[in-house]
Amino acid sequence: MLQIPMYRTVAQTSLASGTGLRERFEDAFESDPSIVATGRTAAWIHGFDILPPGSEESDWPLECASDLPAPDTTVVDGLPVTCRARTLVDCAAGLPRLEAVAAADQFLRAGVDTRSLTAVLERLRGDRLRRANATLLAADPRAESPMESWTRCLIGDAGLPAPEPHLRVGTPGGRSAVLGLGWEEWKVGVEHEDTATRVDFAADTGDRRRHQALRGLGWEVLVLTGSDVMEHPRGWLVGLREALLERGWAPDLSVLHDIGARIDAVVDAMGVE
Repeated sequence: MLQIPMYRTVAQTSLASGTGLRERFEDAFESDPSIVATGRTAAWIHGFDILPPGSEESDWPLECASDLPAPDTTVVDGLPVTCRARTLVDCAAGLPRLEAVAAADQFLRAGVDTRSLTAVLERLRGDRLRRANATLLAADPRAESPMESWTRCLIGDAGLPAPEPHLRVGTPGGRSAVLGLGWEEWKVGVEHEDTATRVDFAADTGDRRRHQALRGLGWEVLVLTGSDVMEHPRGWLVGLREALLERGWAPDLSVLHDIGARIDAVVDAMGVE
């Protein structure tokens, strides 16, 4: 008989202000040794930052459970947490879609035991199983940042051709330039640059030179900020569609019409412009 874990959260207001998730879970575990960190709290203790964009660690409530199956748990730095496979599945099935895919990308990039992942998935049923499978199908361990994951997911949801993550482009000097996302067939790339928070001017200059070099090789490079991705997806999705069309992408008219409707659906689902 499948054990049903007793999930619960611990509100930040009941604990010292400004303490981190790990420290607050240590305090909670001292009070109740039966609990195990789950969800985002477990991910954080494992070393993955999968909090919603703009959220502060000190403001996020703890997530924990008791009576979990022993194979689903492990110990990290003396703290009981769900194992990577169980934490990945909980996030894949329980988080909002874009956050779930970004979390799955991080876990898969770091490595997850395939047998453990299969065992956890086999115990799921219904909507949680469907959501977990959809997330894992959309995940890609080559993603190098949550914003790249969000962008790739939105591109797929809009019905546009799937880009190649971490695409290497050869240069005449025998070296290579790397694009976060790219379509080699049409020489279109997407990069991310959050100008509101960038303080590394050397890196900024290096990015600009790399983009100029790629454009010199005939590439069209769209540079997006975090605000573009999270708050204004319509503009760059339409721009990307037009760039691909100008570079030779030739979908059927029915497909093109469907993409317009899917872009509208993406924007509506995000509740933004």
